[in-house]
Amino acid sequence: MPWNDNDPLMKYRHALVATLLAVVASVLIAAFIGGALPMAYAGRAWTYAGLVCWILAGAFVVFRLTAEGEKEPLTAPRFVRWVVSLWIWPVFLLRRR
Repeated sequence: MPWNDNDPLMKYRHALVATLLAVVASVLIAAFIGGALPMAYAGRAWTYAGLVCWILAGAFVVFRLTAEGEKEPLTAPRFVRWVVSLWIWPVFLLRRR
């Protein structure tokens, strides 16, 4: 089956791949942070849940802000930039206004 350039999944494929991989890496980082805290289990679980919600919100915001301009394949430096962006996403919203 030939790829159609009008297909949104093909149009946004680089941004989708970057978002997916950055979310996976960030969830692992959140698990490490949540597990390393000196709290009871419930505190660590709530911290992890909050971090995952933060990451997912960041993934949505960063994807929406950058999907149109993301045209090149993912490289290691760009992957690191995506991961960091998921954690500091409010900065991008504030700069946009």
